[in-house]
Amino acid sequence: MALISLASPIFALTVVSLVYFIWLAFYRLCFSPLARFPGPKLAAATRWYEFYFDWWLGGKFVFEVERLHNEFGPIVRINPDELSINDPDFYNEIYVTEYRRRTEHYDVFAKGIDFDGSFLLTKDHDLHRKRRRPFEPFFSKKGISSFQLILAEIALKLESRLCALEGTGQIIRLDHAFSCYSGDIMSRICLGKDDSRPNFLSDPDFSPGWYNVVHKMVVQTPLFTAFPWLIRIVSTVPQNLLLWAFPQGQVFNTFTQEARQHIRKILSEVSDKRTKASVFHTILTSDMPESEKTEDRLTKEAQSMLAAGTVTTARTIVVATYYILSQPNLRSRLAAELSQTMSCWPRHSPTWSELEKLPLLQAIIKETLRISYGVMHRLPRISPHEPIFYKNYFIPAGIPVGMSAYLMHSNPDIYPSPHSFVPDRWIGDIDPAMNRSWVPFCRGSRNCIGMNLAMAEMSLILAVLFRPNSPKLELFETDESDVTLVHDFLIPLPRLDTKGVRATVG
Repeated sequence: MALISLASPIFALTVVSLVYFIWLAFYRLCFSPLARFPGPKLAAATRWYEFYFDWWLGGKFVFEVERLHNEFGPIVRINPDELSINDPDFYNEIYVTEYRRRTEHYDVFAKGIDFDGSFLLTKDHDLHRKRRRPFEPFFSKKGISSFQLILAEIALKLESRLCALEGTGQIIRLDHAFSCYSGDIMSRICLGKDDSRPNFLSDPDFSPGWYNVVHKMVVQTPLFTAFPWLIRIVSTVPQNLLLWAFPQGQVFNTFTQEARQHIRKILSEVSDKRTKASVFHTILTSDMPESEKTEDRLTKEAQSMLAAGTVTTARTIVVATYYILSQPNLRSRLAAELSQTMSCWPRHSPTWSELEKLPLLQAIIKETLRISYGVMHRLPRISPHEPIFYKNYFIPAGIPVGMSAYLMHSNPDIYPSPHSFVPDRWIGDIDPAMNRSWVPFCRGSRNCIGMNLAMAEMSLILAVLFRPNSPKLELFETDESDVTLVHDFLIPLPRLDTKGVRATVG
């Protein structure tokens, strides 16, 4: 009798749950505002469709979205709540400035990666602008010019580390080295100089732990975004138990703890009137409302800035480096172009404005950003109050609509041989459509705040490493599969069993 009495509530709960999910799928297919949009019925009925491709298959949904566009056309319903558009001419209608239309973040997108509260993931348009605006002066072109000495100092340190390995035969993980370079720059700019905080480039092995924490976190993104409540559980579980029961969650805790320690130190320095020249020191002494200066919220800002500012920039540098090293003619041409501008390095470091004028260097960077996409994933946006009209389709206000840099950059009508690295396509007379479709930093009021810094970082380190008389880097057991991006975990990655881009210094 006890078993029967226990089974009855379980049976009832099962039946109720089954009826609910059947009704939910029926509503989504027949009565949802998106019911009339083209796309597979399974994707419209359940998010498990997307989860299967992104988690079970390992970041493959972006390629399924590409297939769906080929089958259904330029607008597709890709999950119960979201539309994807693949039309380069419509990009600027989705990613608009605040003067054109209010834009909100899709709250489901990237939820669960523990960056909630950062301006990057702030949904409301006005709150996003309030949180982002104090950071913008630091990352403007004028602001970046004030960081010139920091960039030069850290670039010289990386070059010195490489020169010290000349002729030793030691194998260097360039992806680790460039993560140190971009990580040290972001740390100095955001947190200030701190002799008690070890910098990444000082580690003899180029801080593999830093690289691994960030990249393991990236790989776990589909799981945590699908089940955002996991991050709340992870944050409350004791460390030893977490390592035993759910080691994937440990990387999020490690990263959060490190960011929190940095913010606490800055808070104590500001309270003691020991201010330094850094983004967060300045934010804490600004007129930003006190409610926005809490330890928890600024920890989220630090997490998002350090992670985003490291991973995407470092990956772009390593992809560019691979192609330069694998094409001797390109390497020779670049060295010739850099000979005059870099002739006084390191006594004189060229400014970003000087490096911007070098056509081949900038063509290499633009082409690298094209085939590495910046963020490969679609970036959904919401127009909260105004509907959007696309061809014969009326998209109601409040519906998330996204486009993907991968699809924009892989369009063969705009970029012939789109999966080939051809920097010369950016030299001379170019089709204006190429620039219109080039969106590695997104556009609109929520574009990448760090794009100027990224371009300055990439320009300087490539100029340092490939000028005449630079360290003689040579690839070691590395091929194109080590840089070809085949997984989309919000941040794109190459094959997961890669040993990285490896090199020696001859």
